[in-house]
Amino acid sequence: MNQTSLSEDLAYVRDLAEAGEHAPLLGGRFLTMWGALVSVAYGLHYATAANLFGWPDTAFAWIWSTFMVLGIAGQAIMVRTIRNKPGGNSVGNRSEAAVWMAGGFALFAYFLALIVKSFQTGVTAPGFESSLPIVFAIYGVGLITTGIMGKTKVQTYAGLGALAMIVLAIWFEGSVEIWAVAALGAFLTVFLPGLIMLRREPRSVI
Repeated sequence: MNQTSLSEDLAYVRDLAEAGEHAPLLGGRFLTMWGALVSVAYGLHYATAANLFGWPDTAFAWIWSTFMVLGIAGQAIMVRTIRNKPGGNSVGNRSEAAVWMAGGFALFAYFLALIVKSFQTGVTAPGFESSLPIVFAIYGVGLITTGIMGKTKVQTYAGLGALAMIVLAIWFEGSVEIWAVAALGAFLTVFLPGLIMLRREPRSVI
């Protein structure tokens, strides 16, 4: 191997590394799915709490049980669809996967404790409503972190929007309207950014 071919090979490897470093983030489909589910669930929760449809209180259990089943099934499907996407090992995508996994476990632990406590006491634990600032705080941290690491302004701005939603969640706490605010916040800061990112994903392996 001569010096010229060695230099060309090194340049090619460097180009591949740089391309991988700036690979588009692949979490758009996850944000879109979870954003849609959360927005609809919060919206239905608001409709039930405000008695818009005349549904009984048992509707709350049906809404969130359906949310959990669809979320778990959808997550499994999304993971399968992303396996052959290029750029999965980039810094941005690895950071995205790690931070959302940590955030997901934090929310799972919080809500699992509330559900178990509710079953044990026989009454709905009061922590569900006060969870909204925590939820948007985790959204904000996840979005800003992945936005910075992946150099994606859409996520960074969405993260700032999620942090702003903390203020609204605290302001409307104790009112029925808080669930409508939560639905709007999830739609604007999770679902819409997810759609934008999904359109930017590479469609096949390079």
